[in-house]
Amino acid sequence: MRDLKILLVRPHVCMPTSRWLQTMLLLEPYAQELIAGGVTAPHDVKICDLAVEKRPLRAFRRVLGEYSPDFVGFGGFSGQFNVNCDLAGLVKDMLPGCVTCLGGIHASSMPSGCNLPGLFDLVVRGDGVSALKTIVAAMESGDDIPESKWILHPASVSFDTLAKMPPPPLHPDGINTLPRRDLVDQSRYFCICYGSPGERIKTLFPRIACVRTSVGCPNRCSFCVVHFLANGKYLQRDVEDVVDEIASLPQEYIYFVDDETFINARRMTRIAELLIARGVKKKYLSWARSDTVCSHPELFELWRRAGLEFVYIGFESLEEQNLKDYNKDATPDQNRRARKILRDLDINIHAAFMVNPDFEEKDFIAIRRGIEEMAPAEYAFTVFSPPPGTKAFHDASKKFICDDPCLYYDCLHTILPTRLPLKKFYRYFALLYAFGAAKIPPRINKVRVPLKDLLKFLAGGVRFGWHIHRLYRDYERKYW
Repeated sequence: MRDLKILLVRPHVCMPTSRWLQTMLLLEPYAQELIAGGVTAPHDVKICDLAVEKRPLRAFRRVLGEYSPDFVGFGGFSGQFNVNCDLAGLVKDMLPGCVTCLGGIHASSMPSGCNLPGLFDLVVRGDGVSALKTIVAAMESGDDIPESKWILHPASVSFDTLAKMPPPPLHPDGINTLPRRDLVDQSRYFCICYGSPGERIKTLFPRIACVRTSVGCPNRCSFCVVHFLANGKYLQRDVEDVVDEIASLPQEYIYFVDDETFINARRMTRIAELLIARGVKKKYLSWARSDTVCSHPELFELWRRAGLEFVYIGFESLEEQNLKDYNKDATPDQNRRARKILRDLDINIHAAFMVNPDFEEKDFIAIRRGIEEMAPAEYAFTVFSPPPGTKAFHDASKKFICDDPCLYYDCLHTILPTRLPLKKFYRYFALLYAFGAAKIPPRINKVRVPLKDLLKFLAGGVRFGWHIHRLYRDYERKYW
């Protein structure tokens, strides 16, 4: 029996566009906090969040030298896989006897691409809380770490299993575990919030805490990997536990990180009622679907009274055929009605639209009309790509225009050929962000914003637009 030192790592991002996004929105390393919550005494656990470090590699070396962990667990998205490989290499150089493990979305969806025994000793699929409990128990007693459906030894994962890989298992431990927020500096995490019409706000970038009330989504959008990762299930936390957690947080702003927060309207009604009854004064940001908003306008009116200030909606398109192609199970009319319901409640909207690689000029013009129609809103535009690990990703693999599609999977880079020349495609794509920036809530709603925050926002927007305009340079010249 031995006491273990466990290090959980959130990797930094490498793409310039992703680095800019983190200057506008940086949430706490919630996945690592949840996994740390499953580690019990006498074992020690530490979180290394490289997303907040200006020199992440130097910071990581320092932590390894000072902490000397027995186990290092990495998590992250597909676009961070190469970064995680580099970090694991540093661990093996400095601490050859340390056990390294890769988890997160990429490992869960594409474990067959993670068979790198020289870098990772283990690959975890799905819930990291349950997996780490099993790993720690084996290491504590000196036993071999057992292989299972969610704990894999990289050497046993072959590349030819990609098309046959079943969804990762889902376990209840992850949904019931409380995060270890004490392991990170909570003052470093923030989100853009625009306030109400005519309001003078203290800052555009208030401190914010994450809360998860559920896992999974019953919908099957073609661009989303959530239903695959959640194995088709929808798990929900106890209502009272959610309210207790929110009430305990010092931050004024709460960001719900559910895949879709308002699926169960009766449950979300009860949470709002309890928050109001207990006098919990918070402001909330959450994702929702347009059809959910249309089906339950009274729910959003109730949540507005509870403090809901900002709703993120994946409208994706105002064109019927596009929505059908995305298997969105929503209509243009629902998108428009949802926008009106929320605006009538003075709830700010983050409007997400999707661009297809086969778009022509007329399709970009249609989205520009959508910008005008849905304003005021904060806008985000993404490029459709099949999610790594899905059948669509496997079927499209021969069409990819990049050698490492996972590195380019950041919702901004295309991994499929474009109908327009790539340079022209990204010129139109950058213009969408420019048009959207002119229709943000502070500008339309006459919200008074601190000058320094406004300058930071404007300067960051210019840098981001410049990077987007030049994204075509990240590809081989033949695609320009």
